[in-house]
Amino acid sequence: MAKWSNITAKDLRKGVVQKLSLEATPSKRGREPVYWYFIDGRKQLRITVPNIHGGSGSVSKGYLTQVRHDLMLETRQFEELVDCDLTAEEYEEIIREKLGIHP
Repeated sequence: MAKWSNITAKDLRKGVVQKLSLEATPSKRGREPVYWYFIDGRKQLRITVPNIHGGSGSVSKGYLTQVRHDLMLETRQFEELVDCDLTAEEYEEIIREKLGIHP
């Protein structure tokens, strides 16, 4: 299981952005990329992730907490998402339940 102190920006890109097929939007305000999570063709969640070019170091705990909050996940669920234990389909089920979106 991923430990908060060892999660890098590359881990977030692979375990979150790519797995969930998040769509990037140009951001003119901030330096970090902004992504959207879509359900049924509609924007549901806005997620900001750190830039990779900053090196291979770990992402700060505060930033990870913000990403976890953006994704509407509990700590355990977030760690499973980054570790690839939580699938994109399981994540969608969690978000549909939290937002009250029925298929």
